[in-house]
Amino acid sequence: YDEIIGVTLHNEPPMTVRIWLDAWQAPYVLTKPLHRSQTLIEQREDGSPVIEIRVRYNFELEREILGFGEGMEVLSPIGLRNSLARRIKQATERYG
Repeated sequence: YDEIIGVTLHNEPPMTVRIWLDAWQAPYVLTKPLHRSQTLIEQREDGSPVIEIRVRYNFELEREILGFGEGMEVLSPIGLRNSLARRIKQATERYG
């Protein structure tokens, strides 16, 4: 369970997830990391950081990221980014 967020364990290898945070969300995530592997990769001039975490894919990972709404964007890996984009599109259509 050291390589996951939450409790759902899939037989997936760990992946490096690169995430952009808006400046408003940054203080929260930087002081309360998403995962213990979290590292600060870049601090942009506008105050928005880019972080990385090394975790296995699971439902809780997606749920945690989606919970930050527009204040968080997965930059990589592309498969996770596409999965989140699909879920956001479905939610947008539901609220139409």
